[in-house]
Amino acid sequence: MSPSVFHPDALRKYRLFESSDLDETRESISRVMQPHALRPTGRAEGTSHMDFVKVGRLGLGTIAFGSDMHVDVESVDGYYLLMFCLSGRALARTRGTTLQVDRYNGILCRPGHSFDAMLSDHCEQFVLRIDAHAFVSVLGEEPSRIAAHLPVGGPLLRGWMEQLRTLTGSTDLLESARAHPRIAAHMEHLLIELLSQSGTLTPSADAVDLVRGSSARPAGIAPAFVVRAEEFVRAHSADALQLQDIAAAAGVPARTLRDGFQQFRNMTPMQFVRDTRMAHARQTLLRSDGHVRISDVALECGFFHLGRFSLAYAKAFGESPSDTLRRR
Repeated sequence: MSPSVFHPDALRKYRLFESSDLDETRESISRVMQPHALRPTGRAEGTSHMDFVKVGRLGLGTIAFGSDMHVDVESVDGYYLLMFCLSGRALARTRGTTLQVDRYNGILCRPGHSFDAMLSDHCEQFVLRIDAHAFVSVLGEEPSRIAAHLPVGGPLLRGWMEQLRTLTGSTDLLESARAHPRIAAHMEHLLIELLSQSGTLTPSADAVDLVRGSSARPAGIAPAFVVRAEEFVRAHSADALQLQDIAAAAGVPARTLRDGFQQFRNMTPMQFVRDTRMAHARQTLLRSDGHVRISDVALECGFFHLGRFSLAYAKAFGESPSDTLRRR
């Protein structure tokens, strides 16, 4: 069954706003997504609306602008953004990839990356935001590699689409999931597992590279600003680094930095931060005298949640931090 018959009728009960004012539209969407730029590409006519509901750590919604619109998000913050069209079409771009988005082809943007889309007149989008922590809870860590293209009309995602269709098409089910945390957690878990098992999330090579001592996979000689950013991260990896901090140290805009890392290191700057911290943690454990506390090492290396650190460490190196201490 294809998304041509995807009718999220249950979402219509959760109308967030209707407005013909562009500023009000922008502010209303920003409250549940994040700040972004909206620029009409033709005459700004028609009424915009958004339906939106939270189910655990998922946010499900529809957005329509009533006219051609350019949406520009500098950096998706803390969640995965999935979008396809219920009607109309869009030309969307993320991670250096430009895609035609419609009823059969969606786009998936990961945290820390830019997203922009040129939406056709009468385009209504279905949007799904998945908090990054939800991936960690269900899969053990955030997926390191995700294809930007999401074939929502193909066989790989048939089971996932069927579950999404059921949730957004049943008023009673959606209200139960919204009102009861255990039901919400079940729906969240099922949708993430189905997405993971579909084959659209590609395996990570980061763990192998970390064990070999190099998390970067060069694609030619990197420009000087990438090298400056790497040196800054290595010197300040334990600090609470943000993308803007690294970009400022490298002397380039955040988007230029992201594109440079994607092209020459095949990762984002924040992935490089994570890998640098993880490599530092492993070296600290291997060189310790056996009396060090794992929680202290995690904090020293910039990890402030011990459970997540342990899960990510085991995923990267095939053993727990305590196993590394025992065999150092």
